[in-house]
Amino acid sequence: MKALVYRGPGALVVEERPKPHAGEGEVVLHVDACSICGTDLRVASGTHRAYANGLGRVPGHEVVGTVVEVGGDVGAKLGEQVFVAPNYGCGHCRACRRGLVNLCEDLRAIGITEDGAFAEYMLLRRDLVVQGNLIKLAPGVDPDEAALAEPLACALRGSRACHTSEEDIVVVYGAGPIGLFHVCLARLAGAAAIIVCEPNAERRERALGFGATEAFGTDFGELRRAVGHDGADVVIVATSVASAQREALQLAATSGRVNFFAGLPRDGSSVELDTNLVHYKELVVTGTTGSTNESCRAALDLIIDGQLKTAPLISARMGLASAQKAFDLAGSGQALKVVIEP
Repeated sequence: MKALVYRGPGALVVEERPKPHAGEGEVVLHVDACSICGTDLRVASGTHRAYANGLGRVPGHEVVGTVVEVGGDVGAKLGEQVFVAPNYGCGHCRACRRGLVNLCEDLRAIGITEDGAFAEYMLLRRDLVVQGNLIKLAPGVDPDEAALAEPLACALRGSRACHTSEEDIVVVYGAGPIGLFHVCLARLAGAAAIIVCEPNAERRERALGFGATEAFGTDFGELRRAVGHDGADVVIVATSVASAQREALQLAATSGRVNFFAGLPRDGSSVELDTNLVHYKELVVTGTTGSTNESCRAALDLIIDGQLKTAPLISARMGLASAQKAFDLAGSGQALKVVIEP
């Protein structure tokens, strides 16, 4: 089979590999669709910490595939098309016991700590299968659109942490795919206003098309005037920019909710926050990371029910042979989501 293999910073290479076979409790998928995300771009550049010793690993974790081999009675049937929730844990630590597998002390994830889905076939290990990470899709669901349930699940966790509701004024920093998901979720929640902060003019226009009521550049004065005297009820920082985290607390209204969705680069970047704003305005400041099986199921429900359409976020669909072109496009800032169809 063909697989896209990490061979060092800037080197993702299509190679021939043996097709995997299912051991006891395992499943082999034919990969139907796997979309590229920011994590994959960091992998390709050599800056993802999980790939410090990752030579020979296959990335890709936003995946839909068809079951082609099973190792015993695993609850999956040959020919079924499934979405795969990528994160699975030890099952025993405090986080796992609370259903927060994304915070497991020994977190494992396809395409991150082990081979992923930028390949014609992929092996799903027993622990992942047992933990219920395979979610069956109904016939007729577009696999490319369903693959985007994973990033949507991540955004959904951030939105839920902010308890966005009707009448809220929402500010979203960043209008990449994740920022646009946050715009869509705020719209679904009935927010009174959705204001986007994004330096790229083309992305600002896209945000308006996805339901933002206003979109501005990085002028803080403009944002201040847009949210009004009372401030924003919800502020979501979906971009890895320190100044956005500082500004979020200033923009938030009394009893506002702030979500630091995006982390900062691991290059010594840090931000000094005015915690008096948290104290005197009684702000709720949260952080969310990754997805869980539950959030993936909820995200898939939104897609399958038609409440949130992911097709408009797909800028291109390419085969594995065009993987380099796909990654170049995904990292150019000109595309939203690029899907590889092995």
